[in-house]
Amino acid sequence: MNTIKVSGVDLPDDPQAVVFVNGIKARNFSGFMYMWRNLNLFRSSPAKAEGCMDVKSGIVGSTELVIVSYWQSNDALRTYFKQDDHRKMMKHYYHNPDDLELYNETYHPSYAGKYNALHGMAKVYPLA
Repeated sequence: MNTIKVSGVDLPDDPQAVVFVNGIKARNFSGFMYMWRNLNLFRSSPAKAEGCMDVKSGIVGSTELVIVSYWQSNDALRTYFKQDDHRKMMKHYYHNPDDLELYNETYHPSYAGKYNALHGMAKVYPLA
């Protein structure tokens, strides 16, 4: 019989980790082309940043992407916002505001999730 071991994350009393949900939606053809040309950058840029523990990306549709990244702390995420890759992406947005819709949200874990492998918060905090 095959059994799957599911574990929770052992959260500290005051977890510093943050989950960053970032969405990108093309508004026009120029935004569509920019989004698809930079698809790899949107995922690889946070993944290689110090303090980023994991990145999950998904294609919502032909005009929308969602990237979820897991960070050791708010400070690590803020530091990433100042790096060249992120600044280049934001420069395009500010110079072409009609091309893309951007949205983001941050979450601090308040309870342990469930994991059967090292993904997301399980890469930040040890499995219980």
